Amino acid sequence: MKKNILLLLLIPIIGMGQIITNSTTISITKSWAQEPNGYTYPIDISVPSGPVPQGGFPACILLHGNGGQGAGMLMQYENVLDCHVLVAPSGYMNSWNICGENSDAPDVEMVTELILNLQSYTNINPTQIRILGSSNGSGLANRVFIENSNTGVDIICGVVSQLNEEQYHNGNFYYPSGATTSSNSYCGYNTISNPISGRKYLSVCNTNDPVIPYSGGASVGVNFLNAELSAYIIAQSQGYTGNQITGNGTAIGTAGSAVNEYSYLSDQVVLLKGNAAHAINTTQRDYISDYFEVDCSMTDIQENFHNLSVVPNPTQNIVTIKAVNYNGPFKIMIYDLQGRWLETKNEATIDIQEYPNGVYLFKVFYGKKMEELRVVKY
Repeated sequence: MKKNILLLLLIPIIGMGQIITNSTTISITKSWAQEPNGYTYPIDISVPSGPVPQGGFPACILLHGNGGQGAGMLMQYENVLDCHVLVAPSGYMNSWNICGENSDAPDVEMVTELILNLQSYTNINPTQIRILGSSNGSGLANRVFIENSNTGVDIICGVVSQLNEEQYHNGNFYYPSGATTSSNSYCGYNTISNPISGRKYLSVCNTNDPVIPYSGGASVGVNFLNAELSAYIIAQSQGYTGNQITGNGTAIGTAGSAVNEYSYLSDQVVLLKGNAAHAINTTQRDYISDYFEVDCSMTDIQENFHNLSVVPNPTQNIVTIKAVNYNGPFKIMIYDLQGRWLETKNEATIDIQEYPNGVYLFKVFYGKKMEELRVVKY
């Protein structure tokens, strides 16, 4: 059964708890038939050097193409997604598990865990987690769009790869219930899934792409939808009820890097049609930068008493609140990720095993102080 992950609407207090830096190590290990002893994903990280914006930095998970690595995606997008914490994992055998790849790794599970991990850092905005994938990585980004229900993910961008028929057929989105293999019908994508609403989605595709056919068809082991139809289907999943945009859309950019925009729901869902082969041109790159834009001019750095800690964090069940040089009573008000009060506890050790997976805000009152902590349940 898929577990829903809720949205934290409260602005985090920067400086309380763990912060992410360029030297942070994020360790995610998964086991499956190919790697019964486990595979730990290499993860490269880049954190902006400027002040922390109000609410925290947005974070973008970068997913490389087949044969690539996370470090290469960082180099490509560091100057495109400024003011973002960039987190770039490398897939097993330098690939992501879509259908017929050499890798059968549980990559969607890895991304789900990585999202929760990022939401636990107090200098990251937990409501601005973005996913950008290129080529094979775009296929994984589309799987995340279909399968992941964490409402803190606000933007998904697929570069040079649209939806395939395995992911959408017979009028529904699907995910695989088991291993993905080209010998199975639709590669094993056999379980209906309804993408959550409210996300922005940007697709970048090219009519002269020699790898992924813009007009749809078979390639790299799957059957792709027409790129324009793919964007329309995604727009429908987000509430669009009009007709599919036909023709050439709206021309943008210069003549040398001409791009046509197909925009639905006031730019909530956008397709950029270009002619940059299996890459992006300047107009498309600048559009991605503008689409992900955030205001980094304001800071919200607050004093940290450094008195409280919560262990273990993340946790599956029990957490314990500890305070330096304090042995008195606690009052802990627990809020879900939509800012709704759940319950109040008057003890330092709390069992949250029955809570859905996600991020929770603990308001801890002790003595004459109140501090806020984020607790991740996985």
